[in-house]
Amino acid sequence: MEFAKSIPLFRVFGIQVNLDYSWFIVFFLITYTLAEYFYPYYYPNHSFLTYLFFGAISAILLFVSVLLHELAHSLVAKHYGIPVKNINLFIFGGVAMIEEEAPSPKVEFLIAIAGPICSFILGTIFFLLAYFYPQDDLLNGLINYLMYVNFAIALFNLVPAFPLDGGRILRSIIWAKKDIITATKVSAFTGKAFAYFLMLLGALSVLQGSLINAVWYFFLGWFLKNAAEVSYEQTKLSVILSQYKVERFMRTIKPLLYNDTIYTLMTYYYPFYRSNIFPVIGNDGNIYVVSVKDAMKIPQHLWEKTSVMEIAKPLKVYVSPYDSLFKALKLMNKYQLDELPVIYNNAVLGIIRRVDIENLLEKYLTEEK
Repeated sequence: MEFAKSIPLFRVFGIQVNLDYSWFIVFFLITYTLAEYFYPYYYPNHSFLTYLFFGAISAILLFVSVLLHELAHSLVAKHYGIPVKNINLFIFGGVAMIEEEAPSPKVEFLIAIAGPICSFILGTIFFLLAYFYPQDDLLNGLINYLMYVNFAIALFNLVPAFPLDGGRILRSIIWAKKDIITATKVSAFTGKAFAYFLMLLGALSVLQGSLINAVWYFFLGWFLKNAAEVSYEQTKLSVILSQYKVERFMRTIKPLLYNDTIYTLMTYYYPFYRSNIFPVIGNDGNIYVVSVKDAMKIPQHLWEKTSVMEIAKPLKVYVSPYDSLFKALKLMNKYQLDELPVIYNNAVLGIIRRVDIENLLEKYLTEEK
């Protein structure tokens, strides 16, 4: 799941925390609902501005609780060497962008259970605070609200519906007996079943005249359904491509030298290798990359007078021959590339192409049918 529009907030334990713009929708909804209904009903005789203030504080602390829940997942993942790209807070709560699959069912279980455990601990802390602060005032209301929502976050996430934490726990249990693709397929099925159940609740809410609840049930169900389907496809993709190393599919290519011209590139290299990018060894010993698209922008009568270094760019992204095809495809998707140089110990070995990876996937999917 990608969050194209988000606000960078801060980094914690080396993990970037972002705020999606959709968060403001639920922030205002929660703030208004608490200020208009919850706090006036249980704690009357205060001004609306006071209720609004406590509603806003409650909404912010709710998302702090969500952040801590996702941070628990992330820290366990990092403990086992799994990179975490960032944590995004959005309309339905939060999500930790853990970039790789867990290496084993045990690690999957520990990462999944960490979030609910964190939420249960937070709920227990607020329960104790409410116990030792029994006054009938707004602060007590705030403490009780945070107690209930943290227990609710924990219990909801334990529903065995992928990609909720409970679904990931279910996947880890099945994975221990079967394989990860089968485990993901089963848990994704339960995820979609739960999603349809939420949509059904939405339909029933419409019949009961509760339009706001209907909208929330429907969109949450729709979100979980799509997330379950995407997670299954990504897992299948990861498992297939992680079986192969780049060296098996790379195409050997001879690098250009810093004093080669665009004429050499377009007359000899491009017709022979048919690549869109070519590595260049600079006179400083570093590796650069030249694009055929950039070369074609140079007037043809200047090709023999123009060095490839004049249009070359520093090498920013590449793979080694021992990286998996899955890593190569992820880098291509991240940087919107169709080809990547294959580099090992500062030596150019070749090029890996998206089309070769896609052909392998097509073969697998055809055989699956």
